[in-house]
Amino acid sequence: MAETSKTADHALTVLLKLTEDGPMTPAELARELGLNRTVVHRLLTTLRERGFVTRSGGGYVPGAIVVRMAERVQPELRAAAAGVMARLGRDVGETIVLHIADGDDAMVLEQYVGDQHVVRVEHMIGSRHSLTQGASGRALLAFMSPATIDRVLRRVPSPEGLRKQLEGVRQLGYALSHDELQQGVHGLAVPVMHDGHAVASLAILVPTTRATGLAEHIDVLREASAQVAAKLYG
Repeated sequence: MAETSKTADHALTVLLKLTEDGPMTPAELARELGLNRTVVHRLLTTLRERGFVTRSGGGYVPGAIVVRMAERVQPELRAAAAGVMARLGRDVGETIVLHIADGDDAMVLEQYVGDQHVVRVEHMIGSRHSLTQGASGRALLAFMSPATIDRVLRRVPSPEGLRKQLEGVRQLGYALSHDELQQGVHGLAVPVMHDGHAVASLAILVPTTRATGLAEHIDVLREASAQVAAKLYG
């Protein structure tokens, strides 16, 4: 096995944790990751000096460089989806988010933030969460290969319950989430399909105050997903 750098591994672990759960304080990072607090402080200082993290309130979040790096991922998919997402976002007046699978995680690749309401949902490009979580994650996972699904489900406490959820997503063609990843945020997501598998998921995210109308957007969301796939694959 090739030799690796322990310091670099710790720095990347801190950065990934902030991407998933930030903002977090040094004390929280040390406790969650099982690292010495002094080590975490040094890592954060280095990452901050290079622009990879920045302060937010009393904690740290990923910096602008991380966003710029994320923006270089899958440029063809981003280009195909951008216009479709903007039109959909203007039509429904809500935030539209594009996720891709990255390992066992769903990662935000692009978003259009609706501006018709004062209270709205916004994600950070490059942020990630498990494929088992949220409407976007399950809309991806449900349409992945059986081997991938089996591997991911081995890591969850109640795999059979989640397997039934995924079967329901496949039957309906969409996934829903309520107060799951963020309190007060509800999601409706569909897969972007190619050759029988999901290459991305497209979601509408709304705050609780407008969650009752979320299901009304299923047809336009499906149409938008089909448009993205058509732009990508013809």
